[in-house]
Amino acid sequence: MDKDYFKMFNILDEYLKDKVPDIDLTILEAVNNRKNGKVFSFEEHLKGFIYAQLSALVSWKKIKDNQTKFDELFCNFERNALKEQSADFLIEEIKKLKCYSPYTTKNQMQSLKANIETFEKIEQDFGSLEKFVTHTTPVNIIKLLSHYNSTYKLRYSGVALVCEYLRNVGIDVIKPDVHIKRILGAERLNIVKSKSDYAIIRECKKLSDKIGISQVKMDYLLWNYCSKGYGEVCTAKPKCAKCVIKEYCNKG
Repeated sequence: MDKDYFKMFNILDEYLKDKVPDIDLTILEAVNNRKNGKVFSFEEHLKGFIYAQLSALVSWKKIKDNQTKFDELFCNFERNALKEQSADFLIEEIKKLKCYSPYTTKNQMQSLKANIETFEKIEQDFGSLEKFVTHTTPVNIIKLLSHYNSTYKLRYSGVALVCEYLRNVGIDVIKPDVHIKRILGAERLNIVKSKSDYAIIRECKKLSDKIGISQVKMDYLLWNYCSKGYGEVCTAKPKCAKCVIKEYCNKG
């Protein structure tokens, strides 16, 4: 990589500070807290997982704006109370908050109890969820939680969603969602040649190590630059005329 990507990310950082008000720092703070010694509780892991599920195919801005209501709806993530919560009730309340996805929400809520029980099995086998998520590399943890034949497979949770959960509890890993895949791909920044989730994670880890910027900070800058309700520059139909990093981009 011969381009100065450290400079590129700094340009994005300065641009977003000026252009995007009320930017969400939750994941950056979680990673920083873990770096400074924070130990995340079972409830915080469950919260991180449920919010990762809610954000699948739903605008994060909508979810963030209703966070207090979601915390109450999900019993402040107390496991026993939440296992008793009716899936139908959760689905109807999510609809009322206009954060329902017809493609994901029903299945997620109907499998919530089973996923909590999987978390409890992990806790039993490893001593805690904290020991589990830190006992090997993030890629191995992602495979254990997302692969169909794993003992610890979380239902309706693919690679991107598991990455989101892990970031919510302070694990430094990029999330290969649609925005990240598009901007990093060959037609734009050309940082990652493959569309494979694991290839994106691997290449971003290499770039992070090289330039000294955390994966979550890279993700945060790229995602906010692309996403609806935030930067909205490098979208599906990019606004190349207003792009501040076009010199790094094949399309620009």
